[in-house]
Amino acid sequence: MTLGMYQAVDLKKSVGICAFMPCLIRVRRLKHLLVLFWLGMLSACGGSDNVQPPTPLSDIVNTLEVDRSWSKNTGAGSGKYFLRLVPFVEDDAVFVADHQGKISARSVESGKSLWETDIDLPVTAGVNGGVEMLAVGTDEGTVVALSQKEGKEIWRQVLSSQVTAISRASNGMLVVRSGDGYLYGMEAATGNIVWKLNRTVPALSLHTQSTPIVSRGVVLVGLDDGRLMMVSLTDGGVLWEKAIAVPGGRTELDRMVDIDGVIALIGNVVYVGTYQGKVAAVDAAKGRLLWQQKASSVNGLTVDGDTLFYTDENSAVWALDRRSGASLWKQEALKFRRLTAPVALDHVIVVADYEGYLHWLDRDSGKILARSQADKHGVLAPPVKIGSDLLVLGEGGGLSRWRLDQ
Repeated sequence: MTLGMYQAVDLKKSVGICAFMPCLIRVRRLKHLLVLFWLGMLSACGGSDNVQPPTPLSDIVNTLEVDRSWSKNTGAGSGKYFLRLVPFVEDDAVFVADHQGKISARSVESGKSLWETDIDLPVTAGVNGGVEMLAVGTDEGTVVALSQKEGKEIWRQVLSSQVTAISRASNGMLVVRSGDGYLYGMEAATGNIVWKLNRTVPALSLHTQSTPIVSRGVVLVGLDDGRLMMVSLTDGGVLWEKAIAVPGGRTELDRMVDIDGVIALIGNVVYVGTYQGKVAAVDAAKGRLLWQQKASSVNGLTVDGDTLFYTDENSAVWALDRRSGASLWKQEALKFRRLTAPVALDHVIVVADYEGYLHWLDRDSGKILARSQADKHGVLAPPVKIGSDLLVLGEGGGLSRWRLDQ
């Protein structure tokens, strides 16, 4: 499958003992060089026989009462394209997209359909937005904005390459990332490009890109070369850049240190994880490193109270003290199950896996308290917290709302 100027390749069957890759790799190469890379990986790593299989699920007795309030089919889902298409919630509505271009709105309370439309383009990023509008990005490099109320198209803007991530709207602006390394500041009302900034994309990088955080007039972006960057929302001026992980090793695969997962901004501290690198806390005002721990994370993290939770590349779930980075616990019963980033909900932590199961873990110990299945096709995007409930969008397009019985 070709996505924009890149070739997306599923290496989880070809990397073998070198790594377990729960994602797609973005290869900035001509097709014939891509083939050579593919064959080289097969010979170097011993083929697919050495890939670590997902840990089988052990029988458990649920000690936590979990209810599914409703479940609806919203379209074709993300298909086989490894797209983290995240639901966007505003007021009493949830907005979702599928990879074929269907955008729909449903009631958060009941799941009832409010409207649906088709933009006739393959969606690769979103949904996000605000100020009564929605935005999605497409494989062809187009950002499409729709009204939240009726789903009517407001504007389209063509960018330089496949759209990989879109921020929430803030101060009348959207921040959009493209696969060729550009960061765009755009007017949310019109789609006009106010500024753009480019950073070189490594020869190899993970297929997804982290969503920019927009807050207090600045933008925080995790880059594919392991750097965290802050820019001005007004004009795109770079305020600081900090290397969270430094590429190293003999091969392009060894040097991959992407920041691709969820980033958290709590107060004046940014928490970030990199692939084959670090989990770190950074002073948002100055870009100064507060602490770091060796780690490898693809999907990102969440912070709740004094604790940081993340899933590593092997799908072990970790809890760290967010003030020092000290390890509190590690749960390995779900290794290699391609877990999402964790979400904190009351006294539990929730992760979803490649078979669509939700795993409910005790916040203080990591013990698995309950299991429920949201979408048999799997879940890639982290569940979305709404009050004391969760919204889960599966790869097959199943959207469901879950709550804890108190």
